[in-house]
Amino acid sequence: MLLRYFDDPTILIIASLVMVMALIFHNIVQAWVARRLGDLTPTYQGFGQFDPQTHLEPMGVFFLLLLGFGWPKQVSVNSRNYRGRGRQEALVWYAGPAAYLLVATVSWTAAVAFFTAGAGSSLVGGFVVAGNVAILHAVVNLFPVFPLDGARAALAWGSPQVRRAIQQVAQFGFIGFILIFLVLSYTGVLGAVQRFFADIILGGIQALFRAFGA
Repeated sequence: MLLRYFDDPTILIIASLVMVMALIFHNIVQAWVARRLGDLTPTYQGFGQFDPQTHLEPMGVFFLLLLGFGWPKQVSVNSRNYRGRGRQEALVWYAGPAAYLLVATVSWTAAVAFFTAGAGSSLVGGFVVAGNVAILHAVVNLFPVFPLDGARAALAWGSPQVRRAIQQVAQFGFIGFILIFLVLSYTGVLGAVQRFFADIILGGIQALFRAFGA
């Protein structure tokens, strides 16, 4: 998806850099939440530091550029360090999609700021595209399909029936993930959830700029 902007290097470079940083940020946020909840496992493994080699999965970066959806290396946690029957561990996994939503918010805020300042369309477009891709990552990772964050959260605190359903789908591996992703896309579910979060974020950004008279 990102490579479709090959004819506009500014958009390609900005969106790619923002999203590669977003993959790293995703892991750092999860490690930070884990540490706040008493699990130092991600910190000991280096996920709390800005080290691209620790965070980035080459295949995930490749698919990010090719298809517009990628993934970092998985953050490791120790379930025994959490209280609340898995609810605390679930917060660690849900922190991942939240990180992507924050990236989308910052990217679109930058786009509006540059547009207001009269910047070129490519510069503005780069941050718009980055925000769009970040929203996609946030929404996809909310779904309880292994190996997404939503699935790991559901495995941590879901009922036995939910865990069993996730594990059954996980048996189909990458093919199962792709099929579910295609179903969500073609039925409009994925787009609807994306628009829901986008409307909230863009509404907040508009209110912010109106408050400052921009």
